[in-house]
Amino acid sequence: MRKLLFNVSMAAAMIAAPIASHAEVPSGNGDLFVSGSVGQSHTDVAGLTNKNDTAYGLNFGYRYNDTWGLETGYVDLGKPEANGNIDGYDYKAKLHVSGWTVGGNGKFNFAQHWFVSGRLGIFFSSTKLTESLAGSGSDQIKTNDVNWYAGVGAGYNFNRHLSLSINYDRYTAKAKTILTNTNSPHMLSGTLEYRFGV
Repeated sequence: MRKLLFNVSMAAAMIAAPIASHAEVPSGNGDLFVSGSVGQSHTDVAGLTNKNDTAYGLNFGYRYNDTWGLETGYVDLGKPEANGNIDGYDYKAKLHVSGWTVGGNGKFNFAQHWFVSGRLGIFFSSTKLTESLAGSGSDQIKTNDVNWYAGVGAGYNFNRHLSLSINYDRYTAKAKTILTNTNSPHMLSGTLEYRFGV
């Protein structure tokens, strides 16, 4: 999955480079932006037989002079699961973490079109555990909490408005009624961002 994200990002950058290289990327006074991310999440919760799943996120925000800004968004970290057998009965459990985010972000442009970025903020997490046992139906437990998230990334500005990056984000998702320890899922993703100059 990591190799696929890297190959897609590098291919897109190489295709756009000849076009974008004819002009510098102007910074302007500020940008409203929207970004979408798709990738893979991983959880460190013990007992799960499959700790990876597809994850996605959507962000909106404002960045001053393409450097410092504020953001809010939504992230779904997938449904890692556990499968097994108890006394001849098959069971399945899925742990779903999602929630809203509010925080700050920073971006540093270097070379001509390349950049590195960082983000930090509050994660309003929702954790839902769904358990099912063959012949006994299913049950759900859900809890909410206030946690934090942080991330770093690197990418390429195609032009004034569009960029593509690879990002690594880590979240904390306490769920005291479900888990004894803090869940700290992380996400590796490709992110496409569009900026509206203001």
